[in-house]
Amino acid sequence: MSGDDSKVNCVGCGPGLSFTEGEKLLVNGILVELIGLDEIMEEVRRLKLAQRKKVADELLARAKERKAVPEGSERQYRDALMDEYDRRYLTVM
Repeated sequence: MSGDDSKVNCVGCGPGLSFTEGEKLLVNGILVELIGLDEIMEEVRRLKLAQRKKVADELLARAKERKAVPEGSERQYRDALMDEYDRRYLTVM
């Protein structure tokens, strides 16, 4: 083997995850990009809100501040944000 022949190349692999990979949200069955999603999730988690309704309201409010929620889609985004929050932070006993 000479030079480049000794290198192992992965066929079919991309360059890995992009920096925004964690900023995707599944809304009504559609994967959408929400810039700042990681920050929103972490900021709300740090608030340590006890009631789920308050958590969901805060997640939605912060997403709306970033102009990430289309008019008329608030409920779908609220549900999707809460699902993502649960996925990240809900611990199973």
